[in-house]
Amino acid sequence: MNALKKNRVKSVLKYTWPFYIVAGVGAFILMSFIYKVAHPIPKYKTLTLFVSGQVTNERKLNEDITTKFEDKQIRSFTCISSTIYDTHYRTKLTVSGYNSADILIIPTSKIDSVSNPGSFAISLKDELVNSLYQGFTFYSKNEVNYGVKIDKNKVEQYMTLPNEDCYMFLNGKSQNLGKYSIYNPVVEHDMALNVVKDWGM
Repeated sequence: MNALKKNRVKSVLKYTWPFYIVAGVGAFILMSFIYKVAHPIPKYKTLTLFVSGQVTNERKLNEDITTKFEDKQIRSFTCISSTIYDTHYRTKLTVSGYNSADILIIPTSKIDSVSNPGSFAISLKDELVNSLYQGFTFYSKNEVNYGVKIDKNKVEQYMTLPNEDCYMFLNGKSQNLGKYSIYNPVVEHDMALNVVKDWGM
């Protein structure tokens, strides 16, 4: 390569090197996106929690959930929170809670305004209660049990909940309800059931 060509190359690189860096980063992001689309994480290996309150130690919550379900090869845990005084609470509850969370923690004052909890939560039938939730306190409407009362002492290291009774509801769209799941029920895919069992009272 003669001196003229070398100078041209140096001149081009001097002004275009940022482009190559941005292009490289962009290519990496694009490949990551394509991989995620082609190889999505199975829903039964993910767990999403909606909290009507303030999560004070999400890192520890994440670590403890991941450790607890290590044998089930959990690959993603997500915690979505919103206080009941947040102006966007209702929207977050609907979009992030009803539509995507496996477990929803909702206070009495908010769930009482829902005419039919069965529109999002599974009913806790006798078989489920007798096998996992015997002796617990339930949120009931029209003589149907929908939620398990949460023991705030068991979760105070992770979150601060409203100063009233709060209940955990199992979303009917979840694929982590074991044999009670609506979608391709598999006994082993029961992470949501077990979290409610651990935190119930």
